[in-house]
Amino acid sequence: MPTFTRTLVLIDPLWNALAFIAFMCMGMSKRFPAMRNLLFLRTLSAIVLTLLLNAHYFISLSPSIQFRTYFYLYWVLYLVGAIVTFFVLQEIFTYVLEPVPGLRKLGLIAFRWVSIISVIVSAGTASFPFIANSNMVLLRLSLFTRLVMRCTSILELCLLAFLVLSIHSLGRSFGSKVFGMCLGLGMEATMLMIGVAIPAQSGIYTTINFFVELVGMIVCLIWVAYFVLPKAEPDHVSVALPVTSPLLRWNEIAKALGHSTPHVAVGTSGGFFLQDVEKVVDKVMTKNALTTTK
Repeated sequence: MPTFTRTLVLIDPLWNALAFIAFMCMGMSKRFPAMRNLLFLRTLSAIVLTLLLNAHYFISLSPSIQFRTYFYLYWVLYLVGAIVTFFVLQEIFTYVLEPVPGLRKLGLIAFRWVSIISVIVSAGTASFPFIANSNMVLLRLSLFTRLVMRCTSILELCLLAFLVLSIHSLGRSFGSKVFGMCLGLGMEATMLMIGVAIPAQSGIYTTINFFVELVGMIVCLIWVAYFVLPKAEPDHVSVALPVTSPLLRWNEIAKALGHSTPHVAVGTSGGFFLQDVEKVVDKVMTKNALTTTK
């Protein structure tokens, strides 16, 4: 198993670079800039970490310094990747809900608040043990990064479930590129949740890392396949909803939220409303009678 894991680690930059090149060649960069940033970060991280992991073959470097530098850089890049992934999920969410702009606006607000609250709640319930040695910073960095990535993984799985249940109602299909992107993210999120549940193993070339690298390779190949496939639907989709559709009513309600409605000025007269109306009518009738007499 360590031999296979080492091989997957060495060729990991190849799969990420292949997915990034396919994404750029298909002209998807302008439509999905966050996804472009994520693929570029994954490719750059894979190249840098692989070179650092094998730096002892090229330069004379102490093993302790090499591995300490590797793990610090690994967790920093992992944290940046988790943050970029959040923006990718937001990008996919807004793209899928384009046919219903009211729900898209309201859902985006809810999406951001749920993300913030989930991070706050998770950070409040997480335990960060105090260790008075040189590994304290690295340990806390890894714990915090795992926490953020766990929250992001939950959002990924929720978004994937939402797409599976409502993709046809929103005018999309399972062959669309946006579903392929979300499918890959969901697979990695599932692997991460499984990895968190398994007791930690020391070392890089472990069994759990083998499956992490294997799933990462499969995800990159899935992305390449979805990126090079012909478009399953146009960028701007119009959905024909029946008049009685709850989705249509929810969209109209969501569009009305946040917009100011016309106000009616109500007088502060001391009498009753009907008495005021009678006075106005009497004035109009008197004016008309004088006009007729003239």
